Amino acid sequence: MSARPETMSLAQLQARFAAALRDPHGSADSIDPALIGAVRDEGIAPVARLGIYRNNARAMFAGALGRTFPVVARRVGPGYFDRLAAEYRTAHPSRSGDLHWIGSAFPQWLEGRLVGTGYAWLADLARLEWACEEVLVAADATAIGVDALAAVAPVDLAGLRLGLQSALRCVHSEYPVWSVWRANQPDGSGAPVDAGQGAEHVVVTRADDRAVLHLRPEPEVRFVAALATGQRLEDALESSALPVEHLPHALAWLFQHGLVAALLHAAPGDAE
Repeated sequence: MSARPETMSLAQLQARFAAALRDPHGSADSIDPALIGAVRDEGIAPVARLGIYRNNARAMFAGALGRTFPVVARRVGPGYFDRLAAEYRTAHPSRSGDLHWIGSAFPQWLEGRLVGTGYAWLADLARLEWACEEVLVAADATAIGVDALAAVAPVDLAGLRLGLQSALRCVHSEYPVWSVWRANQPDGSGAPVDAGQGAEHVVVTRADDRAVLHLRPEPEVRFVAALATGQRLEDALESSALPVEHLPHALAWLFQHGLVAALLHAAPGDAE
């Protein structure tokens, strides 16, 4: 026997309604009878009325995901991307009223979905696009100039930490993801890029409220990534395998693009 609408709490009603929206079938047999009983007919059968909401929710989810990952969507085509969006939504339904965040798990999910196929590189492309989304909403800080280094004693340089901008992400890939991204911008040709072109490593920053993608040598990107985790200058240099003779150029590039917000000196007792 179906439960009368008034026997359900608001939380129960919301949970069952959400489950019905995520139901890929939406048939009378798959929808909670108590929910059907709580939906007014008024000329549209409850199952059909729920179907309208379900289709709208599915379309909104797929649309938001496509706007977050436009290059991935363009490379796989609208039909296949809609299939991926539906599968991803089943695994990672929206947990927030802000659809901006629904794509946070998409790169990792896509990696598992495409492992062992010739399209595994799409996961790295998705990571690059998600990095763009993250820098667009990251906090901003006032940049400092390279002259701030002049106040640091040479003996203290090795233990120095650089406080980098929050609007900065580093993406490493064995595939030419920057080239694919660039070719599929509105002004790009959209022509396929040979995956055998090789690895590309990118620093993503923000300027004038837009994401800016910098193609940089791998050791330099790993150096920036190490600094972003709070590593000391000496440790970041070692872990990234950046040649010491390239250090001045790498530091100059960071300051030139306004990516350094603070110099954090080693406190007494810091590990060497």
